[in-house]
Amino acid sequence: MNYVQLLSCSSDLGSCCTDPGMIVSLNIMRNLSGIIQLVVPILLIIMASIEFTKLATNPDRKGGLNRVKNMFIAAAIVFFIPMFIDVLLNMLPNSFSLSNCWEQSKSRAESMVNSSFNYIAPYDTGTKSSIYTDPSEYEKGVPKPKEETGTGTGTGTGTGTIAPGDAQGILDGAEKVHTMYEQYKWAYYSDLSQLKWGNINYSTNNPSKMTCCATFVGSALYVGGVFPEATLNKYNYNSQYGISKLCQEAGWTKITNYSQLAAGDIVIMSGPEGGSSPGHVQIYAGNGTWYNAGSTNAIQRDNPYASDASARFLWAWRKPA
Repeated sequence: MNYVQLLSCSSDLGSCCTDPGMIVSLNIMRNLSGIIQLVVPILLIIMASIEFTKLATNPDRKGGLNRVKNMFIAAAIVFFIPMFIDVLLNMLPNSFSLSNCWEQSKSRAESMVNSSFNYIAPYDTGTKSSIYTDPSEYEKGVPKPKEETGTGTGTGTGTGTIAPGDAQGILDGAEKVHTMYEQYKWAYYSDLSQLKWGNINYSTNNPSKMTCCATFVGSALYVGGVFPEATLNKYNYNSQYGISKLCQEAGWTKITNYSQLAAGDIVIMSGPEGGSSPGHVQIYAGNGTWYNAGSTNAIQRDNPYASDASARFLWAWRKPA
């Protein structure tokens, strides 16, 4: 805060009292003076009443009448002093910053509390993350060429080709989300209450820096511009079931053969214990590599990582062309 500016400012009210610290401090002072203005006189009146009662039962009580009179006078002074201060400050010219700040502190403090922001900044750093809140703000680029590691024109796990459709958006979203999560040391959720369902923007920028496998995939689909915010918020993107239902109802192609996976596929897997029930979801990145948020270690390591997930593969969803 520049304290020199307290001496004067423009007559334009918008140019005064812009320092958040001053706004909060003056608003606290206003609130405290309001409390004192009510509470202290009430206490003094109660004490005066008690003293008056004692005086009525014992007229010879020394100094009782003076005490009663002093308490009522003190109550009146305490009650009216804030009014005098408020009137005095309002009488000062508008070029005097302190008077303007005192006058505006209440309304400005309320506006600060009630303001809604499109971006939720989860990190206490000097810069924002590279993730935009509105997927439409992303400029469509030209996918960088991928080195072929196999032969032929198929889309299996050995070719490194991009799946049909807008698969590049999925991979771009996964890369952006993972890069941010790795940089700021996000962790795997320890309590589901730390994951907020129904607000993908909040979940992507969760202040607690927590995510899970399905929330990570949902954030990748959001940041990559594959699904709009309103659509994602209709599904439980904290669950592999919710992600699978989202892809199914969007008309995506279901892949049941592991050897036919292509980069950009959303892969539904069993849990670590195996079985036929979905327990995990991750994104296939091609060439046997994956984007995955199944553990804190997975979130904080370099990605995509190489792994053979065939043992736990159940099915996958591919965005149609």
